[in-house]
Amino acid sequence: MTKMWVSNKACLVNTQGKVLVCRLKDGRADLPGGRMEQGEEMREALAREVYEETKIVIDVAKARPFYAGVFPYKGTPPEPVATVFYIVPVGEMEVVLSDEHISFEWIDPQAHRLVGDNERGVEQVLEAFCEHECVALRAQESIKGRQGYGLIQLFTGNGKGKTTAALGEVMRAVGAGKRAVVIFFDKGGEHYMEREALTKLGVAWYAFGRDRIDPRTHRFDFSITQEDRRLGLEGLEKVRELLASNLDLLVLDEINSATDLGILSVDAVLSVLDEKPQDMELILTGRNAPQAFIDRAHLVTEMRLRKHYFYSGVKARGGLDF
Repeated sequence: MTKMWVSNKACLVNTQGKVLVCRLKDGRADLPGGRMEQGEEMREALAREVYEETKIVIDVAKARPFYAGVFPYKGTPPEPVATVFYIVPVGEMEVVLSDEHISFEWIDPQAHRLVGDNERGVEQVLEAFCEHECVALRAQESIKGRQGYGLIQLFTGNGKGKTTAALGEVMRAVGAGKRAVVIFFDKGGEHYMEREALTKLGVAWYAFGRDRIDPRTHRFDFSITQEDRRLGLEGLEKVRELLASNLDLLVLDEINSATDLGILSVDAVLSVLDEKPQDMELILTGRNAPQAFIDRAHLVTEMRLRKHYFYSGVKARGGLDF
């Protein structure tokens, strides 16, 4: 069995969101960091290597591992090294290179593309960085410079705030004199307070789904039934009907999760989205958005759960959580 060295490398991120990329003597792009020494802990080794190569002192408590792989190290032929990469915020720092590197540059990982066969390793890490931080890798040429309504926005993730964000967009649209409609998928029942506000704003809304809260036990029914699928298809037909109207904004609340749960099929939803008028804005919400929806959208925001009072026994509160 071939044994490998373990290396720790850093994506040092300044206050502008740019990442420090260095150049080795042979011209290859490189990220600060290097191999561990015997007896070192991983973040300890990371801090030592970063300081030796750049004279930047990092806060190891802020170093977040986000990617790992096997990459060639120096030598002929290059020696494979198992490498762990960390995101490390550093603010605005002076860089003093060791004699291992000949130059450095703070690059925008969204806009900067490294070229050449020898650059693929660092390019691969920067792509993983952008994906981990939910940053778009490249501009979408099809909408570059576009003005007005007509795009697709998507709010997903396990954190609270997806429907809230969509309804905030509805409020803005109404304030601008636009016509908006909201369709709620898999949200039956009468206990959603936002619908009262929509009615007062003059925004039409439609709800399709069973009331999953048992009126006696107040427990949530997680089962998926044929009735759920029937109501989901009814909602999708309503979407098709509204796409033929003169709306400015249409919100499809919980359509991501309804599709993920099998209430609707991905292909059925995409078929309806194909009918979207060019100047109508769509917003899709719900956790576990299918990749096909993410690919179709022009804006994707992921709400990440970091802390929730629910896990402290705080029950959902009317006017705040529903």
